[in-house]
Amino acid sequence: MTADISNEKGLLAERLRPSLKTENLLLGSAYKIWNRDLLQWRTSHKFHLILWGPPGSGKTTLARMLGEASNLSFVTLSAVRDGVKEIKSAVEKNPGSLIFIDEIHRLNRAQQDTLLPILEYSEAWIIGATTEAPTTELSAPILSRVRNIYVSALNEKDIEKGLIHSLNFLKLNDSKFALTISDDQKLTEQTIPKIAKMSGGDLRFALNLFENIIHCKTEDEENDVYKNSLKAFTNKNHYDFISAMIKSMRGSDPDAALFYAIAALDKGEDPLFILRRCIIFSSEDIGNSDPQALTLAVSAYRAIECVGMPEGRIPLAQCVTYLASTLKSNKAYLAIEKVRNWRVQAEENGYSIQPPIELTVKGKDKYKYPHNYENSFIHFEYLPSEVNKIKQQEKIAAYLPSDYGVEFKLKSRLADLWKNPKKMNKKV
Repeated sequence: MTADISNEKGLLAERLRPSLKTENLLLGSAYKIWNRDLLQWRTSHKFHLILWGPPGSGKTTLARMLGEASNLSFVTLSAVRDGVKEIKSAVEKNPGSLIFIDEIHRLNRAQQDTLLPILEYSEAWIIGATTEAPTTELSAPILSRVRNIYVSALNEKDIEKGLIHSLNFLKLNDSKFALTISDDQKLTEQTIPKIAKMSGGDLRFALNLFENIIHCKTEDEENDVYKNSLKAFTNKNHYDFISAMIKSMRGSDPDAALFYAIAALDKGEDPLFILRRCIIFSSEDIGNSDPQALTLAVSAYRAIECVGMPEGRIPLAQCVTYLASTLKSNKAYLAIEKVRNWRVQAEENGYSIQPPIELTVKGKDKYKYPHNYENSFIHFEYLPSEVNKIKQQEKIAAYLPSDYGVEFKLKSRLADLWKNPKKMNKKV
């Protein structure tokens, strides 16, 4: 937290942001990252960097301090506001500069691609900040060119340290505050611990709430401020509630699943994040027992993109309750690791995994078109011969359809076709 008392009209969180001169005021993992992970960046070797973690953990502060330490031109952009044009302009006007892109996960894949030559040839040094996991929000080419460092949420003790520092700072540097403060003991023994507990590891939230509380004139006014201060989820409880929603859907309890979804939504969770988890769930836990589930989940995602909030809560509720209520099957999901294991075994033994010639472009003349045969089926060993031997040794298929819903029909069809496959090779 920087002691920038010249900005007396700014928010407390900004006035107390740590700087190069006050790096000892860094808290939590940000302190360790500055002195350990970023030491090389500051002293000998620069690299492109993605700082990711929950709000108020110190990502922007670390980026700004690197700007101070580097003696490079420091340019701040936000992916919420700035796009390809602004990024290119910043690089052209400030070659070799340090460009900080806040909320970098908001760049779509096409916009991310414009960063590749900048990263590849170090036309500028890129530091991105994101609250979302880079592995899901950033493209593989971007990830291969940057270093990712996770900045974790602060614990309650660190939040209390930050609030106590802010209290001392105000008493020393804010004459109006020094004159109006009436109960220093109450602030340190009651107010600060309460705010720290509410903050969920977000120091910015804690400082903003503290600033509002100290200007209250009555206890009723304080209670109203507390009541109306909604904290967006930290990285931990953010996933706790979504995990509870998923497990409730898997357990076919629509009431519980919807409760956790709406609780997350009311606390500030991104509805599209909830729907992304629903899309994954519809394939992982429902799969082919009810193929309509995936269609519904994707449609709900698009619906929220179209109508926004708060109306978006309605298609979200429809999706969550349907996914919780319908049939369940994880057979397609389990088949992934099964066939992956076949590939690993084959390569470990030096076997070829090249497709049979009949399935390749070169073998198109030898390919037998299933629709020319009864039931649109022709018996053929589609797996590479060595991989098929591994499958036969295990005596079990990778995909084993369940006895539920549509998947039961798939199971019956496959059983009929492959029970006596050679009898099925009749042309029509």
